[in-house]
Amino acid sequence: MPDSKPLANYHQALINRSFHKMIVGAALKDYELIENYSYLFTHAGVEVLDISAFPHSVISAKSGIKQALDEDSSLSEPLIMVSINIGQDPHFRRIELDLDNCTDCLACLPTCPSNAFWVDEKNKFRYNPDYCFGCSNCLPACDFSALSFNLWSPFNSSSLSELGELGARAIEIHLNDDLEAFEDFYNQLEKNLFELESFCIGSTVSNETQLIQSANTVIESFLKKYPEQKICLIQVDGEALSGARFSKDAEKDQISINKAKIIVNNIEQKHSEYRDRIFVQVAGGITEKTFSKIRLLNLDVNGVAIGSYARKYLEDKRRELDLDVPDLKDYARNLILASKNF
Repeated sequence: MPDSKPLANYHQALINRSFHKMIVGAALKDYELIENYSYLFTHAGVEVLDISAFPHSVISAKSGIKQALDEDSSLSEPLIMVSINIGQDPHFRRIELDLDNCTDCLACLPTCPSNAFWVDEKNKFRYNPDYCFGCSNCLPACDFSALSFNLWSPFNSSSLSELGELGARAIEIHLNDDLEAFEDFYNQLEKNLFELESFCIGSTVSNETQLIQSANTVIESFLKKYPEQKICLIQVDGEALSGARFSKDAEKDQISINKAKIIVNNIEQKHSEYRDRIFVQVAGGITEKTFSKIRLLNLDVNGVAIGSYARKYLEDKRRELDLDVPDLKDYARNLILASKNF
């Protein structure tokens, strides 16, 4: 009898409770930055790269991955995941600039970790929303009501089939509390279009009952579509605000961990026969110490999604030490290794 096909790297990491996803940015359209982060975190050994649902985002991620694999053939290729929004998810927001109210005071410039605001060579104030990933740092700095949030839906901007053809092999669906809209969308989603399906819940303020209801809706919809074999991932979000603003708050991840405990207990009580197909990860305030907290609680969480904390860490290193992108490889690698081995 022939040997069974070996598990994919991400699947084995989920089983081993060592899974890492790098959130490059659900709303990020800075393609150079997407390519750079994909390059760095392929070197770092993450299993999945989570990017915005645009064709050029996928192309840029593939380019970064290829550069890393060309440099080191021993690396594993991460799965490219595209994130889409069902409803009003704060991850898909960007700053909108009201030019009528803006006074060019420049108070917002030093607050932005992604350099979305700048002054050009003609000393003119500029803003590029494609660089914004919605951290909200700039809002309290503006005294003239020139900045506000605009929610953005990538699903309306591109074909999911096209993204799959370009190389996206995973999808993450951000639910919010509009479960009816999710079910309508998911019933129409082509079966097996993506190798891995992830469902993000809890990013809006949800009480325990709402959180469990969201999880059960996801699980029941998934099992109805895939009665056998295929696995799914439930991402439990804590605070929706970007970690760039609260990077010194060491306990922010505890919100995500507490929510994950509710979801894990619910799965064990109501869906225990499918526990080998339903995996749980946490997101929101994740640092290299989060997995250690999870292990100390003996909580059956399979992975973490690290995002703005990692992005800010690398950007700070780049500025502090005046480094080029390839020089950041070891910093990215050590950050993920610290998380896996903490």
